[in-house]
Amino acid sequence: MPPRGAGVDSLKACVSSPGGLVNAINVPECEDGVRMSALAACGHLIAAGAEPILHLLTRDMNRIALQAALLGAASMGVRSVLCTTGRHQALTSSRSARGVFDVDPIQLLRIADDMRKKAELADGQSIDGGVDFLLGTDTNPFCDPVELQVMTVEKAVAAGADFVITQPVFKLDKFNEWMQLIRDKGLHERTCIIASIMSLASAREAANAGSSRFELDDQLSDTITDIDYASSTAKALKSTEGVRGICIMAGVDHGFARNVLAASGIAGS
Repeated sequence: MPPRGAGVDSLKACVSSPGGLVNAINVPECEDGVRMSALAACGHLIAAGAEPILHLLTRDMNRIALQAALLGAASMGVRSVLCTTGRHQALTSSRSARGVFDVDPIQLLRIADDMRKKAELADGQSIDGGVDFLLGTDTNPFCDPVELQVMTVEKAVAAGADFVITQPVFKLDKFNEWMQLIRDKGLHERTCIIASIMSLASAREAANAGSSRFELDDQLSDTITDIDYASSTAKALKSTEGVRGICIMAGVDHGFARNVLAASGIAGS
């Protein structure tokens, strides 16, 4: 998470804590409260030697601002961008903020894909030189109907998505059901499916606060530890056909990510 201020010590700690065991670091845009912009945080991470994945929210910017952010990111050396909607402002502490929603993530993927392929965009505007991004989006395999979620992934891949990051996995059986549909359509061969893991404590806090983003497995007892759950889930996901990577959603708890990597034995594989 970008810091709640202009200091960059927490970003430097984020780079050093995993000890070079990760391929890239997700940089979410501010969804709640006041935080440094994801684009600025990416610049600081690059300076510290990390590979950031910039999150661009269609909630907060129109297509003009999004295109400007993409060009700015390219100029700073950002090589990966995740296109997502972001949580609706009504679900955050900034309820009085107005959403933009000029485009949706699929449309943003098409815009970014055009920018990396063409010197002239669909609206007739031109850019000097191309941009070279890996483009991604997110998805929720646990939201019914699951067929609709697969259809959205199919549209994202057609729009240029090189990778898709899932919501955190707490129900392996439901994830495997979604993954089978992904394999049936051959989508796992056309994009990189990256499955997410999150600490149980964070997910339970979110669920208790009324968030519907995380569907916890009823069999997950209160006695299981975060590391036991996360490491065993990581191993199961790594052996799942079509899963190309693991995303550890650690927030500001860098130690959680490091401990999961150590306990699961998947670091660097």
